[in-house]
This record gives sequence, C-alpha cells and structure tokens, in this order.
Amino acid sequence: MMEIISALNWRYAVREFSEQTIESATIDKLAEATRLSASSYGLQPYRLIILRDTATRQQLLQHAYGQTKVRDSSHLFILAIQTQINEAFIDNHFNMVENQRGLQAGALAGFSNHVKEAMLPMSQLELSQWAENQAHIALGNLLTVAAIEQVDACPMAGFNKAGFDHVLGLKHKGLSSSVICALGVRSSSDASAKYVKTRVPQNQFCIRL
Repeated sequence: MMEIISALNWRYAVREFSEQTIESATIDKLAEATRLSASSYGLQPYRLIILRDTATRQQLLQHAYGQTKVRDSSHLFILAIQTQINEAFIDNHFNMVENQRGLQAGALAGFSNHVKEAMLPMSQLELSQWAENQAHIALGNLLTVAAIEQVDACPMAGFNKAGFDHVLGLKHKGLSSSVICALGVRSSSDASAKYVKTRVPQNQFCIRL
C-alpha cells in the first residue's frame, strides 16, 4: 500500500487507458470503500453501478461527448442518486439501522423525525442537489482509495445524464446518474502522465486563523 500523500501525488485524471483489466478483488475493494463513505445523516441517497460490459459502454459513448475512456477503461463506476427522497425513503433507512444494530422497532423514531423535519420541507431540486453533494463525497473516497491501490482513475461530470439514464434503465430503478469514474491502468501513450502535478501552493491554499 502506498503512503497516502505519495499516492495522491501519483494519481492524475487519466486521459487514455491501456487494455489491462483490474482484478475483481480490487474492484470489490473500491466498491466497498465507496459504500463506506460518509453521508449526511448516513442516508446514502445514491447507489453504485459497476459497469464492465463493453457493448453497453459503447452505447454510452455517444452520451459522453466521445470520451473514449468511458468505453476503453477496465471498469466504469456510475454513482446514481435516488430520485424519490421522501418519508418512505427515510423510514426505510432507519428501519435498516434499527435492524442492523439489533434495536427495537421505533427506537430511533426521535432521530428519524428530526431528519424528516430537516429534509422533507426541501424542494425536489434542493433534495437532488443535496443527493448530488453526497455522491461527490463518495467519489472523493473512491479516488483516494484507488490511488492508494494504484488503480488509475478519471472522474467525469461532463456527460449527458439523461442519455446515461436511458441506456442503463435507471428511471425504472428510481435512480438518476450523477457522476462517473473510469477505472483501469494508464496507457504508456497517455501524454497527461508526463505533466507536472499542479495545485495551489499550500501557503495560499490553507488559511490558518
């Protein structure tokens, strides 16, 4: 395992992937890291779609502005947000928590009601934006763990979400695509690998009060 700062310096947004395939055990680890990410109230208003099938990814290519890494990477991870964030969604979450923790039914009613009071007055647009924010937290966790595991990645928000939703049949699953991440091994011909990593200098980035 790479030391974390070295791993983060090693990673970059890969433009061109090789034909090398990531082992299933590593993909499972990245999926688990994504699942274990923090989310507001622990609600996890998103699901992870792991796509390996080349034919499906070929269909997605036209909705990804021709970004071939969608098709040519080892795997494509798609974080999709829940489209029905309502009282039933919150109830189902707290029922799951009570069950997993061995609590009596209704033991978390107070917390559940607090969450409903905070969430349910939001508009559908506000709820979608909230869910998108939670999905991006999970994406950050995925990218960090991928770097530690020396799996190359390229996160992408530049794609036609409606097109992805149609190809993947997400509407019928109560989901809508939020952000995607191509995973694999960088190609030796990827010019981006040679670029010096650039970030705002720490003395400008960190404001210490």
